[in-house]
Amino acid sequence: MTRVTRRHAALLALAAIAYAAAAWAVAPGFYDGIAPPAPYRWVSPPPQFRSSNKPPLSGRATVKVNGGRVDPGSVFTQDGQAAISFSAGAFVAPAGGSPVTIEIQPQATFPDPGETHIATNVYCITSTSPIGPGKEALVTLQYSAGLPAPGEVYAYQDGGAWQKIGNTGSAAPFYIAARTSTVGCFAGGYPKNAGQAQGARLGGQSLPIIVALAILVVVLAGIPLAVLRRRGGADGDEG
Repeated sequence: MTRVTRRHAALLALAAIAYAAAAWAVAPGFYDGIAPPAPYRWVSPPPQFRSSNKPPLSGRATVKVNGGRVDPGSVFTQDGQAAISFSAGAFVAPAGGSPVTIEIQPQATFPDPGETHIATNVYCITSTSPIGPGKEALVTLQYSAGLPAPGEVYAYQDGGAWQKIGNTGSAAPFYIAARTSTVGCFAGGYPKNAGQAQGARLGGQSLPIIVALAILVVVLAGIPLAVLRRRGGADGDEG
């Protein structure tokens, strides 16, 4: 095996290892796009975004009942900034088998979050039937690519106190998600004393992005080596 061939094989092996690491680091769908999303739509935009801001949109859908169980599904806002997803039977089936209506509305007013910095819009999710006992739904929220990323999802109900409900991660950059056993109002945030360091994490997506870029560099580096190998083989055949 020639020196060029060995180097090329080593680069391909490195690329395979990097790809495997990236595949394990994120859920399927991440590499559909790692570019920042469209500009975030704020209810009350920070000063640097006021001139170009567009108002956020709401979402609404009806979910059918089949065989005494509410169908699985997802409800999104029209701009994709908030969503709730659920499995079959997550919501209590209404009497008579009528469908369940779910709405998502951005909120301009909400309870004081205290020591929590709210880093996204606040979205209130309502439904004509509650989530069933022992069941959960997944709330997913987009956040701005131009500000520190939220570390957790926070929630409140009926004007009550904010509570941290967690962070399950997300298959897409600039999104954060958490499971909830009740509908209510949700936002992404982090403790105020966390400061700007929170944004360095990019919502936990920085490592996969770096790995993806590393793969690209390795692949591009292998192209000239492949060309040299072909030329070397051609010269050998001519000899």
